Amino acid sequence: MIFARDIYTLDNHEMVLNDPDKIDKIRADIKAGDTYIFKQVIPQETLSKIRNYLTQIGSNSLPNYRAIERNCPNFHRLNRWDSRAYVKGCFHQFVFFPWNEDVFDLFNLCRPVYQMKNLLSGLSANKFLGKTPEDDCTARLAFQFYPAGLGGLNKHTDPVDSHQLTVPTMMLSQKGVDFHQGGAYVEPENGDRIFLDDFCGWGDVVYFNAQILHGVERIDPDVQPDWLSFQGRWMLLFAVNKLSSNKTISDSVDLEIKEKS
Repeated sequence: MIFARDIYTLDNHEMVLNDPDKIDKIRADIKAGDTYIFKQVIPQETLSKIRNYLTQIGSNSLPNYRAIERNCPNFHRLNRWDSRAYVKGCFHQFVFFPWNEDVFDLFNLCRPVYQMKNLLSGLSANKFLGKTPEDDCTARLAFQFYPAGLGGLNKHTDPVDSHQLTVPTMMLSQKGVDFHQGGAYVEPENGDRIFLDDFCGWGDVVYFNAQILHGVERIDPDVQPDWLSFQGRWMLLFAVNKLSSNKTISDSVDLEIKEKS
């Protein structure tokens, strides 16, 4: 079991991305349980436009789940503690794949984060970012909204395998403004939760070992729920997922639906 240790905050994501010695040091630290937070990797103005766009989609079109398959369309879906999920949670998720076009050119915008994720995982910088899946895996951007009064994600670990060491996340909200209680956490050996949102704001990217126990504690549990207000916690998950046909790496517990037999 890997437990959360120290948290380090850095300002220059681009500089570290081009420093192999620094990458090696951060990789060793993450393997041991440390967390790294890079500040303002993407400007808040850009992220605010994306969040507003997703809010319009979520308010005006039906949510539907899609399995992760080659040439799968982008989609959005609701998860209300779905019993079929690998990890139980409550959130509204907006999913994008690199083979589909979008108005923000998201995979170009987010390329530096994926490059850092790949280098920290000991992979080539642009692995999984092409329009054709590699090794039956693909990059997948998942924006997630956790509604006040309902939103959360059970404690879990994600697989560390040939495709990843870390699953970066980016904040598209601010604790103390958009929500006040709960949020993302990691667990150290003593079991006391470390709330990552206490250290993060808009555009900050968090890297930690995917095998550390982590989750999202219920967002503002005393608030009357209102899905369509889109008031709560917003974040972006930089995932690499196997295609549904891939049986060669560990099953992903990254919010995937598994149909009951």
